[in-house]
Amino acid sequence: MAKDRVDKSERAPTRQAGRTGQARPMAVFMAVVGVAALLTVAVFAGVRVWRSRQGRGPGVAQDSGPARPDFRELGTVASGRPDVTAIGWRPDGARIATGHADGSVVIWDSVTLAELLTSTGKSKQAIDSMSWSPDGQLLAAAHKHDHMTVWNGANGDVVWELDGSDIYAVVGWSEDGRSVKTYNGEEYYALWNVDTRACERSWFVSIAEQGEVVSPDGSLAAWESMAEGRWTLHRTDWQLGGPGGEREWELVGHRGPIHSVSWKGDSSQLAGATDGGVVIWNATSGKLIRSMPVGGPGVKGQGAAGRGATGPGATYVSWSPGPGGRWILAGLDSGTSVVIDADTGERLAEVPTRHRGSSAWAPKGDRLATVGIDNAVHLYGERGK
Repeated sequence: MAKDRVDKSERAPTRQAGRTGQARPMAVFMAVVGVAALLTVAVFAGVRVWRSRQGRGPGVAQDSGPARPDFRELGTVASGRPDVTAIGWRPDGARIATGHADGSVVIWDSVTLAELLTSTGKSKQAIDSMSWSPDGQLLAAAHKHDHMTVWNGANGDVVWELDGSDIYAVVGWSEDGRSVKTYNGEEYYALWNVDTRACERSWFVSIAEQGEVVSPDGSLAAWESMAEGRWTLHRTDWQLGGPGGEREWELVGHRGPIHSVSWKGDSSQLAGATDGGVVIWNATSGKLIRSMPVGGPGVKGQGAAGRGATGPGATYVSWSPGPGGRWILAGLDSGTSVVIDADTGERLAEVPTRHRGSSAWAPKGDRLATVGIDNAVHLYGERGK
């Protein structure tokens, strides 16, 4: 039976040859053209879908470069405790500490946003500032009325408390992570050794040096000239008669006073807050690179030139850490804060901040934590990071 079926199928074309012999070449040709057309459509359709996933629509040239990453809210944390008055990231970015108005600290997992521990010391005064030790083992905080508390960051145990001693703010640690650096609010810095429970040393700084902002690599520093909104750069290793060229140079090319500055992570550029928005200077020459008006609420920037952008000026800036430095947080004189693309000035997000000290970038610069008027900590960054 199988052989009969094969024979019939082989004979069928012979019976139809007289009627279809001339049409077959044209049919084959049309079939080939049709398949080619379908493949072409499929290929181009695939390109369009891939580009839309990258944030680009159809018709964009292939060499237009990668799309800028999204910057959006990742979540919030709220413990129900009194107002959050300070915030600080552990150096590895895995933990966030929040200081509160009742003198307590809460430590959170920065990925799951789970509350890990809460601890208090003797002081019930609000925490004004805090800083993690370089190894992430200790957390130091300055309370109102000259009190400092040092906690064990793993279990919340109080390691040391110091009352009085003219401590206005905790501003960092020594490189070995055994001494807390504090500022008295007017003239002096001091190092307090956690092991000996004593002041290692203190040193006087002039009024001008109080505004000094050192570059991440430590080679340059910016400082405000007599609080006039003029800022000067200088080399920190400069010696009279030594090599290296000029000792100091002014930031130029912008209009109006500079309200604050912030360094790019590779120390090559400096961002400033001005009445016209955010400006970027070359660090080694002080010359202006670009101006970026930040626009009014809900208005996106118009790129590096800022064409057509209007709105408030910037009151402070904070450049995201890391050599790439993709984002800049800018406080506006309208009372809001925005995150902009550091290269183009495009406005990426409006973020809730109470004041200049109510925000902190993660050490790698991939996330931003802010304290809103809702007393919650809002976490921002790239989705999926």
